[in-house]
Amino acid sequence: MHTDILPTIPDTGSGLARGLLFSRNATLAATLTEELRLVLRIVLVTDSYQELLRAAHETDILALFIHMTPENARQDMDCIVQLRRTHPGIHIHMILDRKDPDLLLEGLRLGVRDCIVPAAGEATPFLQAVQRSLNREEETGCDGFVYGCYSLKGGQGVTTLSVNLADRIHQVTGGRVLLADLNLFMGDVRTMLPPATEFSPFDLIRDIARMDENLLFSSLVHHPCGVHVLPSAAEVSDAEQVHRDQIASMIRLLKRYFTHIVIDLPHDLSERTLTAMESADRILVLVEPGLLSVKSTQKVLNFFRELNYSEEKIALVLNRCHSKGALHPEDVEMVLKQPLFATVANDWSALEQAYGKGEPVAAMHPRRRITRDLHSLAERLTAMTENRPQRGFRTWLHGLFSRS
Repeated sequence: MHTDILPTIPDTGSGLARGLLFSRNATLAATLTEELRLVLRIVLVTDSYQELLRAAHETDILALFIHMTPENARQDMDCIVQLRRTHPGIHIHMILDRKDPDLLLEGLRLGVRDCIVPAAGEATPFLQAVQRSLNREEETGCDGFVYGCYSLKGGQGVTTLSVNLADRIHQVTGGRVLLADLNLFMGDVRTMLPPATEFSPFDLIRDIARMDENLLFSSLVHHPCGVHVLPSAAEVSDAEQVHRDQIASMIRLLKRYFTHIVIDLPHDLSERTLTAMESADRILVLVEPGLLSVKSTQKVLNFFRELNYSEEKIALVLNRCHSKGALHPEDVEMVLKQPLFATVANDWSALEQAYGKGEPVAAMHPRRRITRDLHSLAERLTAMTENRPQRGFRTWLHGLFSRS
């Protein structure tokens, strides 16, 4: 498909509500756009999940239509899960070419507004769906995703992964992403992304009762890469004064304002750390290709099993992966009896240059293997892995983003 299949819709300043369409079918796109032109302005038509998420984050959107196909149904559903959590106020409509009871049931369970199966001779199926959804009660409040990065031993690259993963998640989703350092004694996030504020988790916990959106965002660091940062205290502080209930309250507050939160976890198993882990959708457990690291990670995984953490909650990441490592990826999987979620290449020189500039590695080395690995990890973690089109296929867009 090509970008000229559908003409760009000019912004006429009509004041109409805005809508998005995810579809690979140009005929459907033209029909829907025309049918809704008096009540809804379709500002983007795309078949890219990342493009769709960015539009949802950056544009004031009322309705979203997702044209589902059997071969991409799982990825389409994953996209709906993301949007339902981060943008509950958007009216999501599934469009199916034929009735599929399983997809219909799953969509309704996820909270989509309507499942549309256009029938021959039906005059205005899309208009009727929009009218029905407008009569339903609005939903508000973000419920962001939380990812905790952890290793039992220090020096395995947890902070490095946290910093660069947050950057890549922002790049993949375009959403509000927060990097939080819960190493309360003295964390390393502030040395990698030097902050312009002393605001720390201690301050957030102290002021949590009066914290609103304006105060929160005026207090946090907003790094030029697009990620908001909550660094640890600049000086050694008494972390024992912070209780698990305060950590839980802090994370609940942050989930209301951020679509994705990456937490750099301490290398302990204190109540504070376990509380953050319990709040996480995924715990990224780092392991290096060496015997000592693998043995340490084995203890962690056994402990998580005792806590009854599900397999879906734990994501095993082989960090600093290189051909001369003592163990290969398949060896690590065999010993730990758990598949690797991702591997990240070893590239100290690229990371060192990035540290020196206070930037994520992708800002200085966008084409290096480590950057590609981190980007793939972010895509998989957020379920936004794009289909790799065959030669000659191109994503096509319709309309424009309106930031007004």
